[in-house]
Amino acid sequence: MDASSEFVPIDQGLAEGDAAAINAASAVPARREASAPDLLQLLAAVSNGNHAVTDIHIEQDELPMIKSPRGWRPLEWGPIREEQLYPLLGAIDEDWRSRLRVGAIDRLLALPTSRMRCNVYCIKGGQRIVLSLRCLPLRPLPLDQTGLPTYVRSALLESSKGLILLTGPTGSGKTTTAASMIDHINATRSAHVVTIEEPIEYQFSRARALISQREVPTDTPSFGTGLREALRQKPDVIMVGEVRDHEAADTVLHAGESGHLVLATMHTSSAMGAISKLLSFFPPEQRDRRAAALGASLLGVVCQSLVPGESGENYVLASEMIFNNHQQATPFIEDASRFHLLGDFMRRKEDNMSRSLNDSLAQLVAARKVSSKDALRAAYLRSELHEMLSHIR
Repeated sequence: MDASSEFVPIDQGLAEGDAAAINAASAVPARREASAPDLLQLLAAVSNGNHAVTDIHIEQDELPMIKSPRGWRPLEWGPIREEQLYPLLGAIDEDWRSRLRVGAIDRLLALPTSRMRCNVYCIKGGQRIVLSLRCLPLRPLPLDQTGLPTYVRSALLESSKGLILLTGPTGSGKTTTAASMIDHINATRSAHVVTIEEPIEYQFSRARALISQREVPTDTPSFGTGLREALRQKPDVIMVGEVRDHEAADTVLHAGESGHLVLATMHTSSAMGAISKLLSFFPPEQRDRRAAALGASLLGVVCQSLVPGESGENYVLASEMIFNNHQQATPFIEDASRFHLLGDFMRRKEDNMSRSLNDSLAQLVAARKVSSKDALRAAYLRSELHEMLSHIR
């Protein structure tokens, strides 16, 4: 599947038609106040696998809101009273009352056909309860349906060792893509896969691979500790949910150098930004040594961005990618004075795989998958993209 493929990750917004279907499936007339069971019915309707994607915002004494590619829109259920939230809160965490007194609750809610990532918190000085909900399917998307080029599989996932960085802003589908990659490895390789996640969002069943999914802080206190422990658990593949500190960055580099295939996610807006951020976790006096280690072990960086489709009813995946085939990108990573040339490396496409985000966005506009306006909003080098789009008829 090429870069212009439509990407409909289950953990993103909701198409207009799906929102209507949810209201119908919930069987709640417009503007009628929802009873407590209706909230659970709503979640079941949203997550029954027939709808594209969903984020739901439920705020006490307000209308529930659902997110689509064009923004938030209300579900006509009437304001949700506090007592109507109690059954749902109890299903998320039996001890929700005491936990909310000390901070937000971040939990997974298991439903018959899906899992719901739930963040529960208070606002207005503790006077109102809010639930931010994201629905995940029981099974990951097949890798060829994510919208990434097919060569990602051979260039990255068929390697026996090295580091893969998967990055992008919040809500860019990184969780969906990471799960698809692990699911592909599970189906094709006899390996031991250890994941460190917070929380566990997709549950994998053993296929060809052995899979040990560890959750922070339940199974291990932190990502860094979980990574260090994983190295003693005879893994072939390690997946870490987020690199967010020196400890995790240090262990990720060590694991990539020591013969493991490591998949790590980060929050950056560009592929080069992921490399810079990873190295920023180390003090300046270690920068050269760590850059050399990263240059030697890096397989590639995939940076994702989700752009509203031309119809406004779906998301389309745009991706920026740096591949380090035959260590072609290594000289730019090792030498800080040459790092800026990595952008030119992507644009030249010398390896026929690396590409800039603007290349991907321009291709999507040319294929009429996304509008020029939405593409420009997604770009971080807008003037360059504007010039590229001026040549597209």
